[in-house]
Order: sequence, then C-alpha cells, then structure tokens
Amino acid sequence: MHPTKRQILDHLKRYGDASVDDLARALGLARITVRQHLMALERDRLVTSREVRRGSGRPHHLYTLSADGHDAYPKRYDRLALLLLDEAGRLEAGDLAGLSESEKRRALLGRALERAAAQYLPHLEGKPLSQRVQALARLMTEEGALAEWRRTAEGFEILDYNCLYYQVARVHGEVCQWHLDLLARVLGRPVRCDEFVAQGAHCCRFVVEETGPNTTTGGPPYGREEA
Repeated sequence: MHPTKRQILDHLKRYGDASVDDLARALGLARITVRQHLMALERDRLVTSREVRRGSGRPHHLYTLSADGHDAYPKRYDRLALLLLDEAGRLEAGDLAGLSESEKRRALLGRALERAAAQYLPHLEGKPLSQRVQALARLMTEEGALAEWRRTAEGFEILDYNCLYYQVARVHGEVCQWHLDLLARVLGRPVRCDEFVAQGAHCCRFVVEETGPNTTTGGPPYGREEA
C-alpha cells in the first residue's frame, strides 16, 4: 500500500471522521493529493464518505473507515490461540474442577500470562518507567497494534487504537482483563483501562500509575471468583 494511503487510514483509525481539509492539515499534504488517495481508498472499499453541512456554507464530505478498513488492520488471534492451546495441554486432571465457565477461562488465561510476559520483559527490564512505557508502546505497534504513549498527571497513558483481539474480546471480556494484567506485569506498575475498544470506545486507554506499590498484576487474581 502507498505510504500516503496508510497515513490516511491511520489518521482515520485514530481520530474517526475527517474531511479533506482535516487530512491535508494533519498530514501536510495538498488537498488534491489527499482527495486522489481518498478516491482510491473509497474505490477499494476501505473508507466511506457522507455529505454534511455546517451552518449556511456549502456541504462537504467526511470520510471514515469502513468495516473492511477496520478489518485491514492486523489481529493476533494466532498468538492467543497458541498460548491457550499450549496451556490446555499442560492441564492436569482436576485443575479446573469445580470452576464456572468464566472461572475456567480466567484460569487458563492466567496460566498463559507469564509466558506472554516473557516475550516483552527482556526489552523492558532495568529501564526507568518512562522508557518501559515507551518501549512497550513500540513493541505493541510492532505486533500490529496502533499504540502511542504520553505522560499524564497520574503517570503515563498508552492509547491503542487497534485491538489485536477484538472479535474475541467483545464476546469474552476476560481477554480484556488478561491484556490489562499483562501490561501491568511487564511494566511492574498498577495499570487500569478507562476505555476498551471491545466495549465500543475509540481506543483502549491504559493508565499507568507512577506512584503506589509495585505490582505484577493489574487486576483481580485468576481462578475462582469471590462469592
């Protein structure tokens, strides 16, 4: 794909609707260049447009990603499936006895957490928190996410505009908790998620707390739920 087309898609993925003028300003391109690429993307069914009118001025078009456009971004269902299948093969008789269906899913995900964390930790260990957050956002993007980070009053935020497990997470919320716990484990800090793509938000907004006790998990323990 042409780099400019990818820039346009990434902008729409991050910010939603945009006009030709919006995209031209954001990307530093001529309006005619943006329009030509949008026409090609619309022809390929990766973007859709709608006509809007602001005040008494002439109508203009707003562009947004189509369903095919969202689906064009990477997913990592393979990674999740391999982790869970490997852990399922290690189960002993009775390991999941007496657990509810949700508890069984959480237990299996919990067993996979350390193996998933081991893929990140060599890139993060020994660095100050700001560098760990920056490196983690980069690693997430290399995997296919669309992640960026920023400093906040509480510490840091990681914004991910492309959920790698979207179709699974929107059915099984345990996957969202697992991913949250994974980030807390590799960062060694409390992490919460104030918005989830799988629940209809525009991005997953992970808040990394700079103060407070160190942690190796970002949520409740896996296994049996409390009564």
